[in-house]
Amino acid sequence: MEVNQYFYSLAKISAQKAAENGVHVDPKFIYTQWYIETGGFTSQLQATHHNLGGVTASDGSWRHFTDFVDFANYFGNYLTYYREDGMTNATSLYSYINALYNGGYFTADFNSYYGSVLQVFNTINF
Repeated sequence: MEVNQYFYSLAKISAQKAAENGVHVDPKFIYTQWYIETGGFTSQLQATHHNLGGVTASDGSWRHFTDFVDFANYFGNYLTYYREDGMTNATSLYSYINALYNGGYFTADFNSYYGSVLQVFNTINF
């Protein structure tokens, strides 16, 4: 599968923003997670809220972003909240997804979620 260069550039923005705060994450991991979260960048949530990761507001509603760049910057900072959950050592796709899981980012079964992300990751031509 070919990578969507626009969304990959956004993942790079998020990775750079996280790195500015001491958390180094491969943008390929971010891109693949977003791909899963948005159903291949086709979800209604991403279309109406510029929200590629299912991020919620404090009241539990979907968080709205002005545009995708706004989301990418926010998400890069957001990843730093998972430092204690292993994000600073997320040098593999497994450790990245594990840090998100440990921090409560998703409540799905870890093995199912990771398996889905890994399957997509292995098919993308980065």
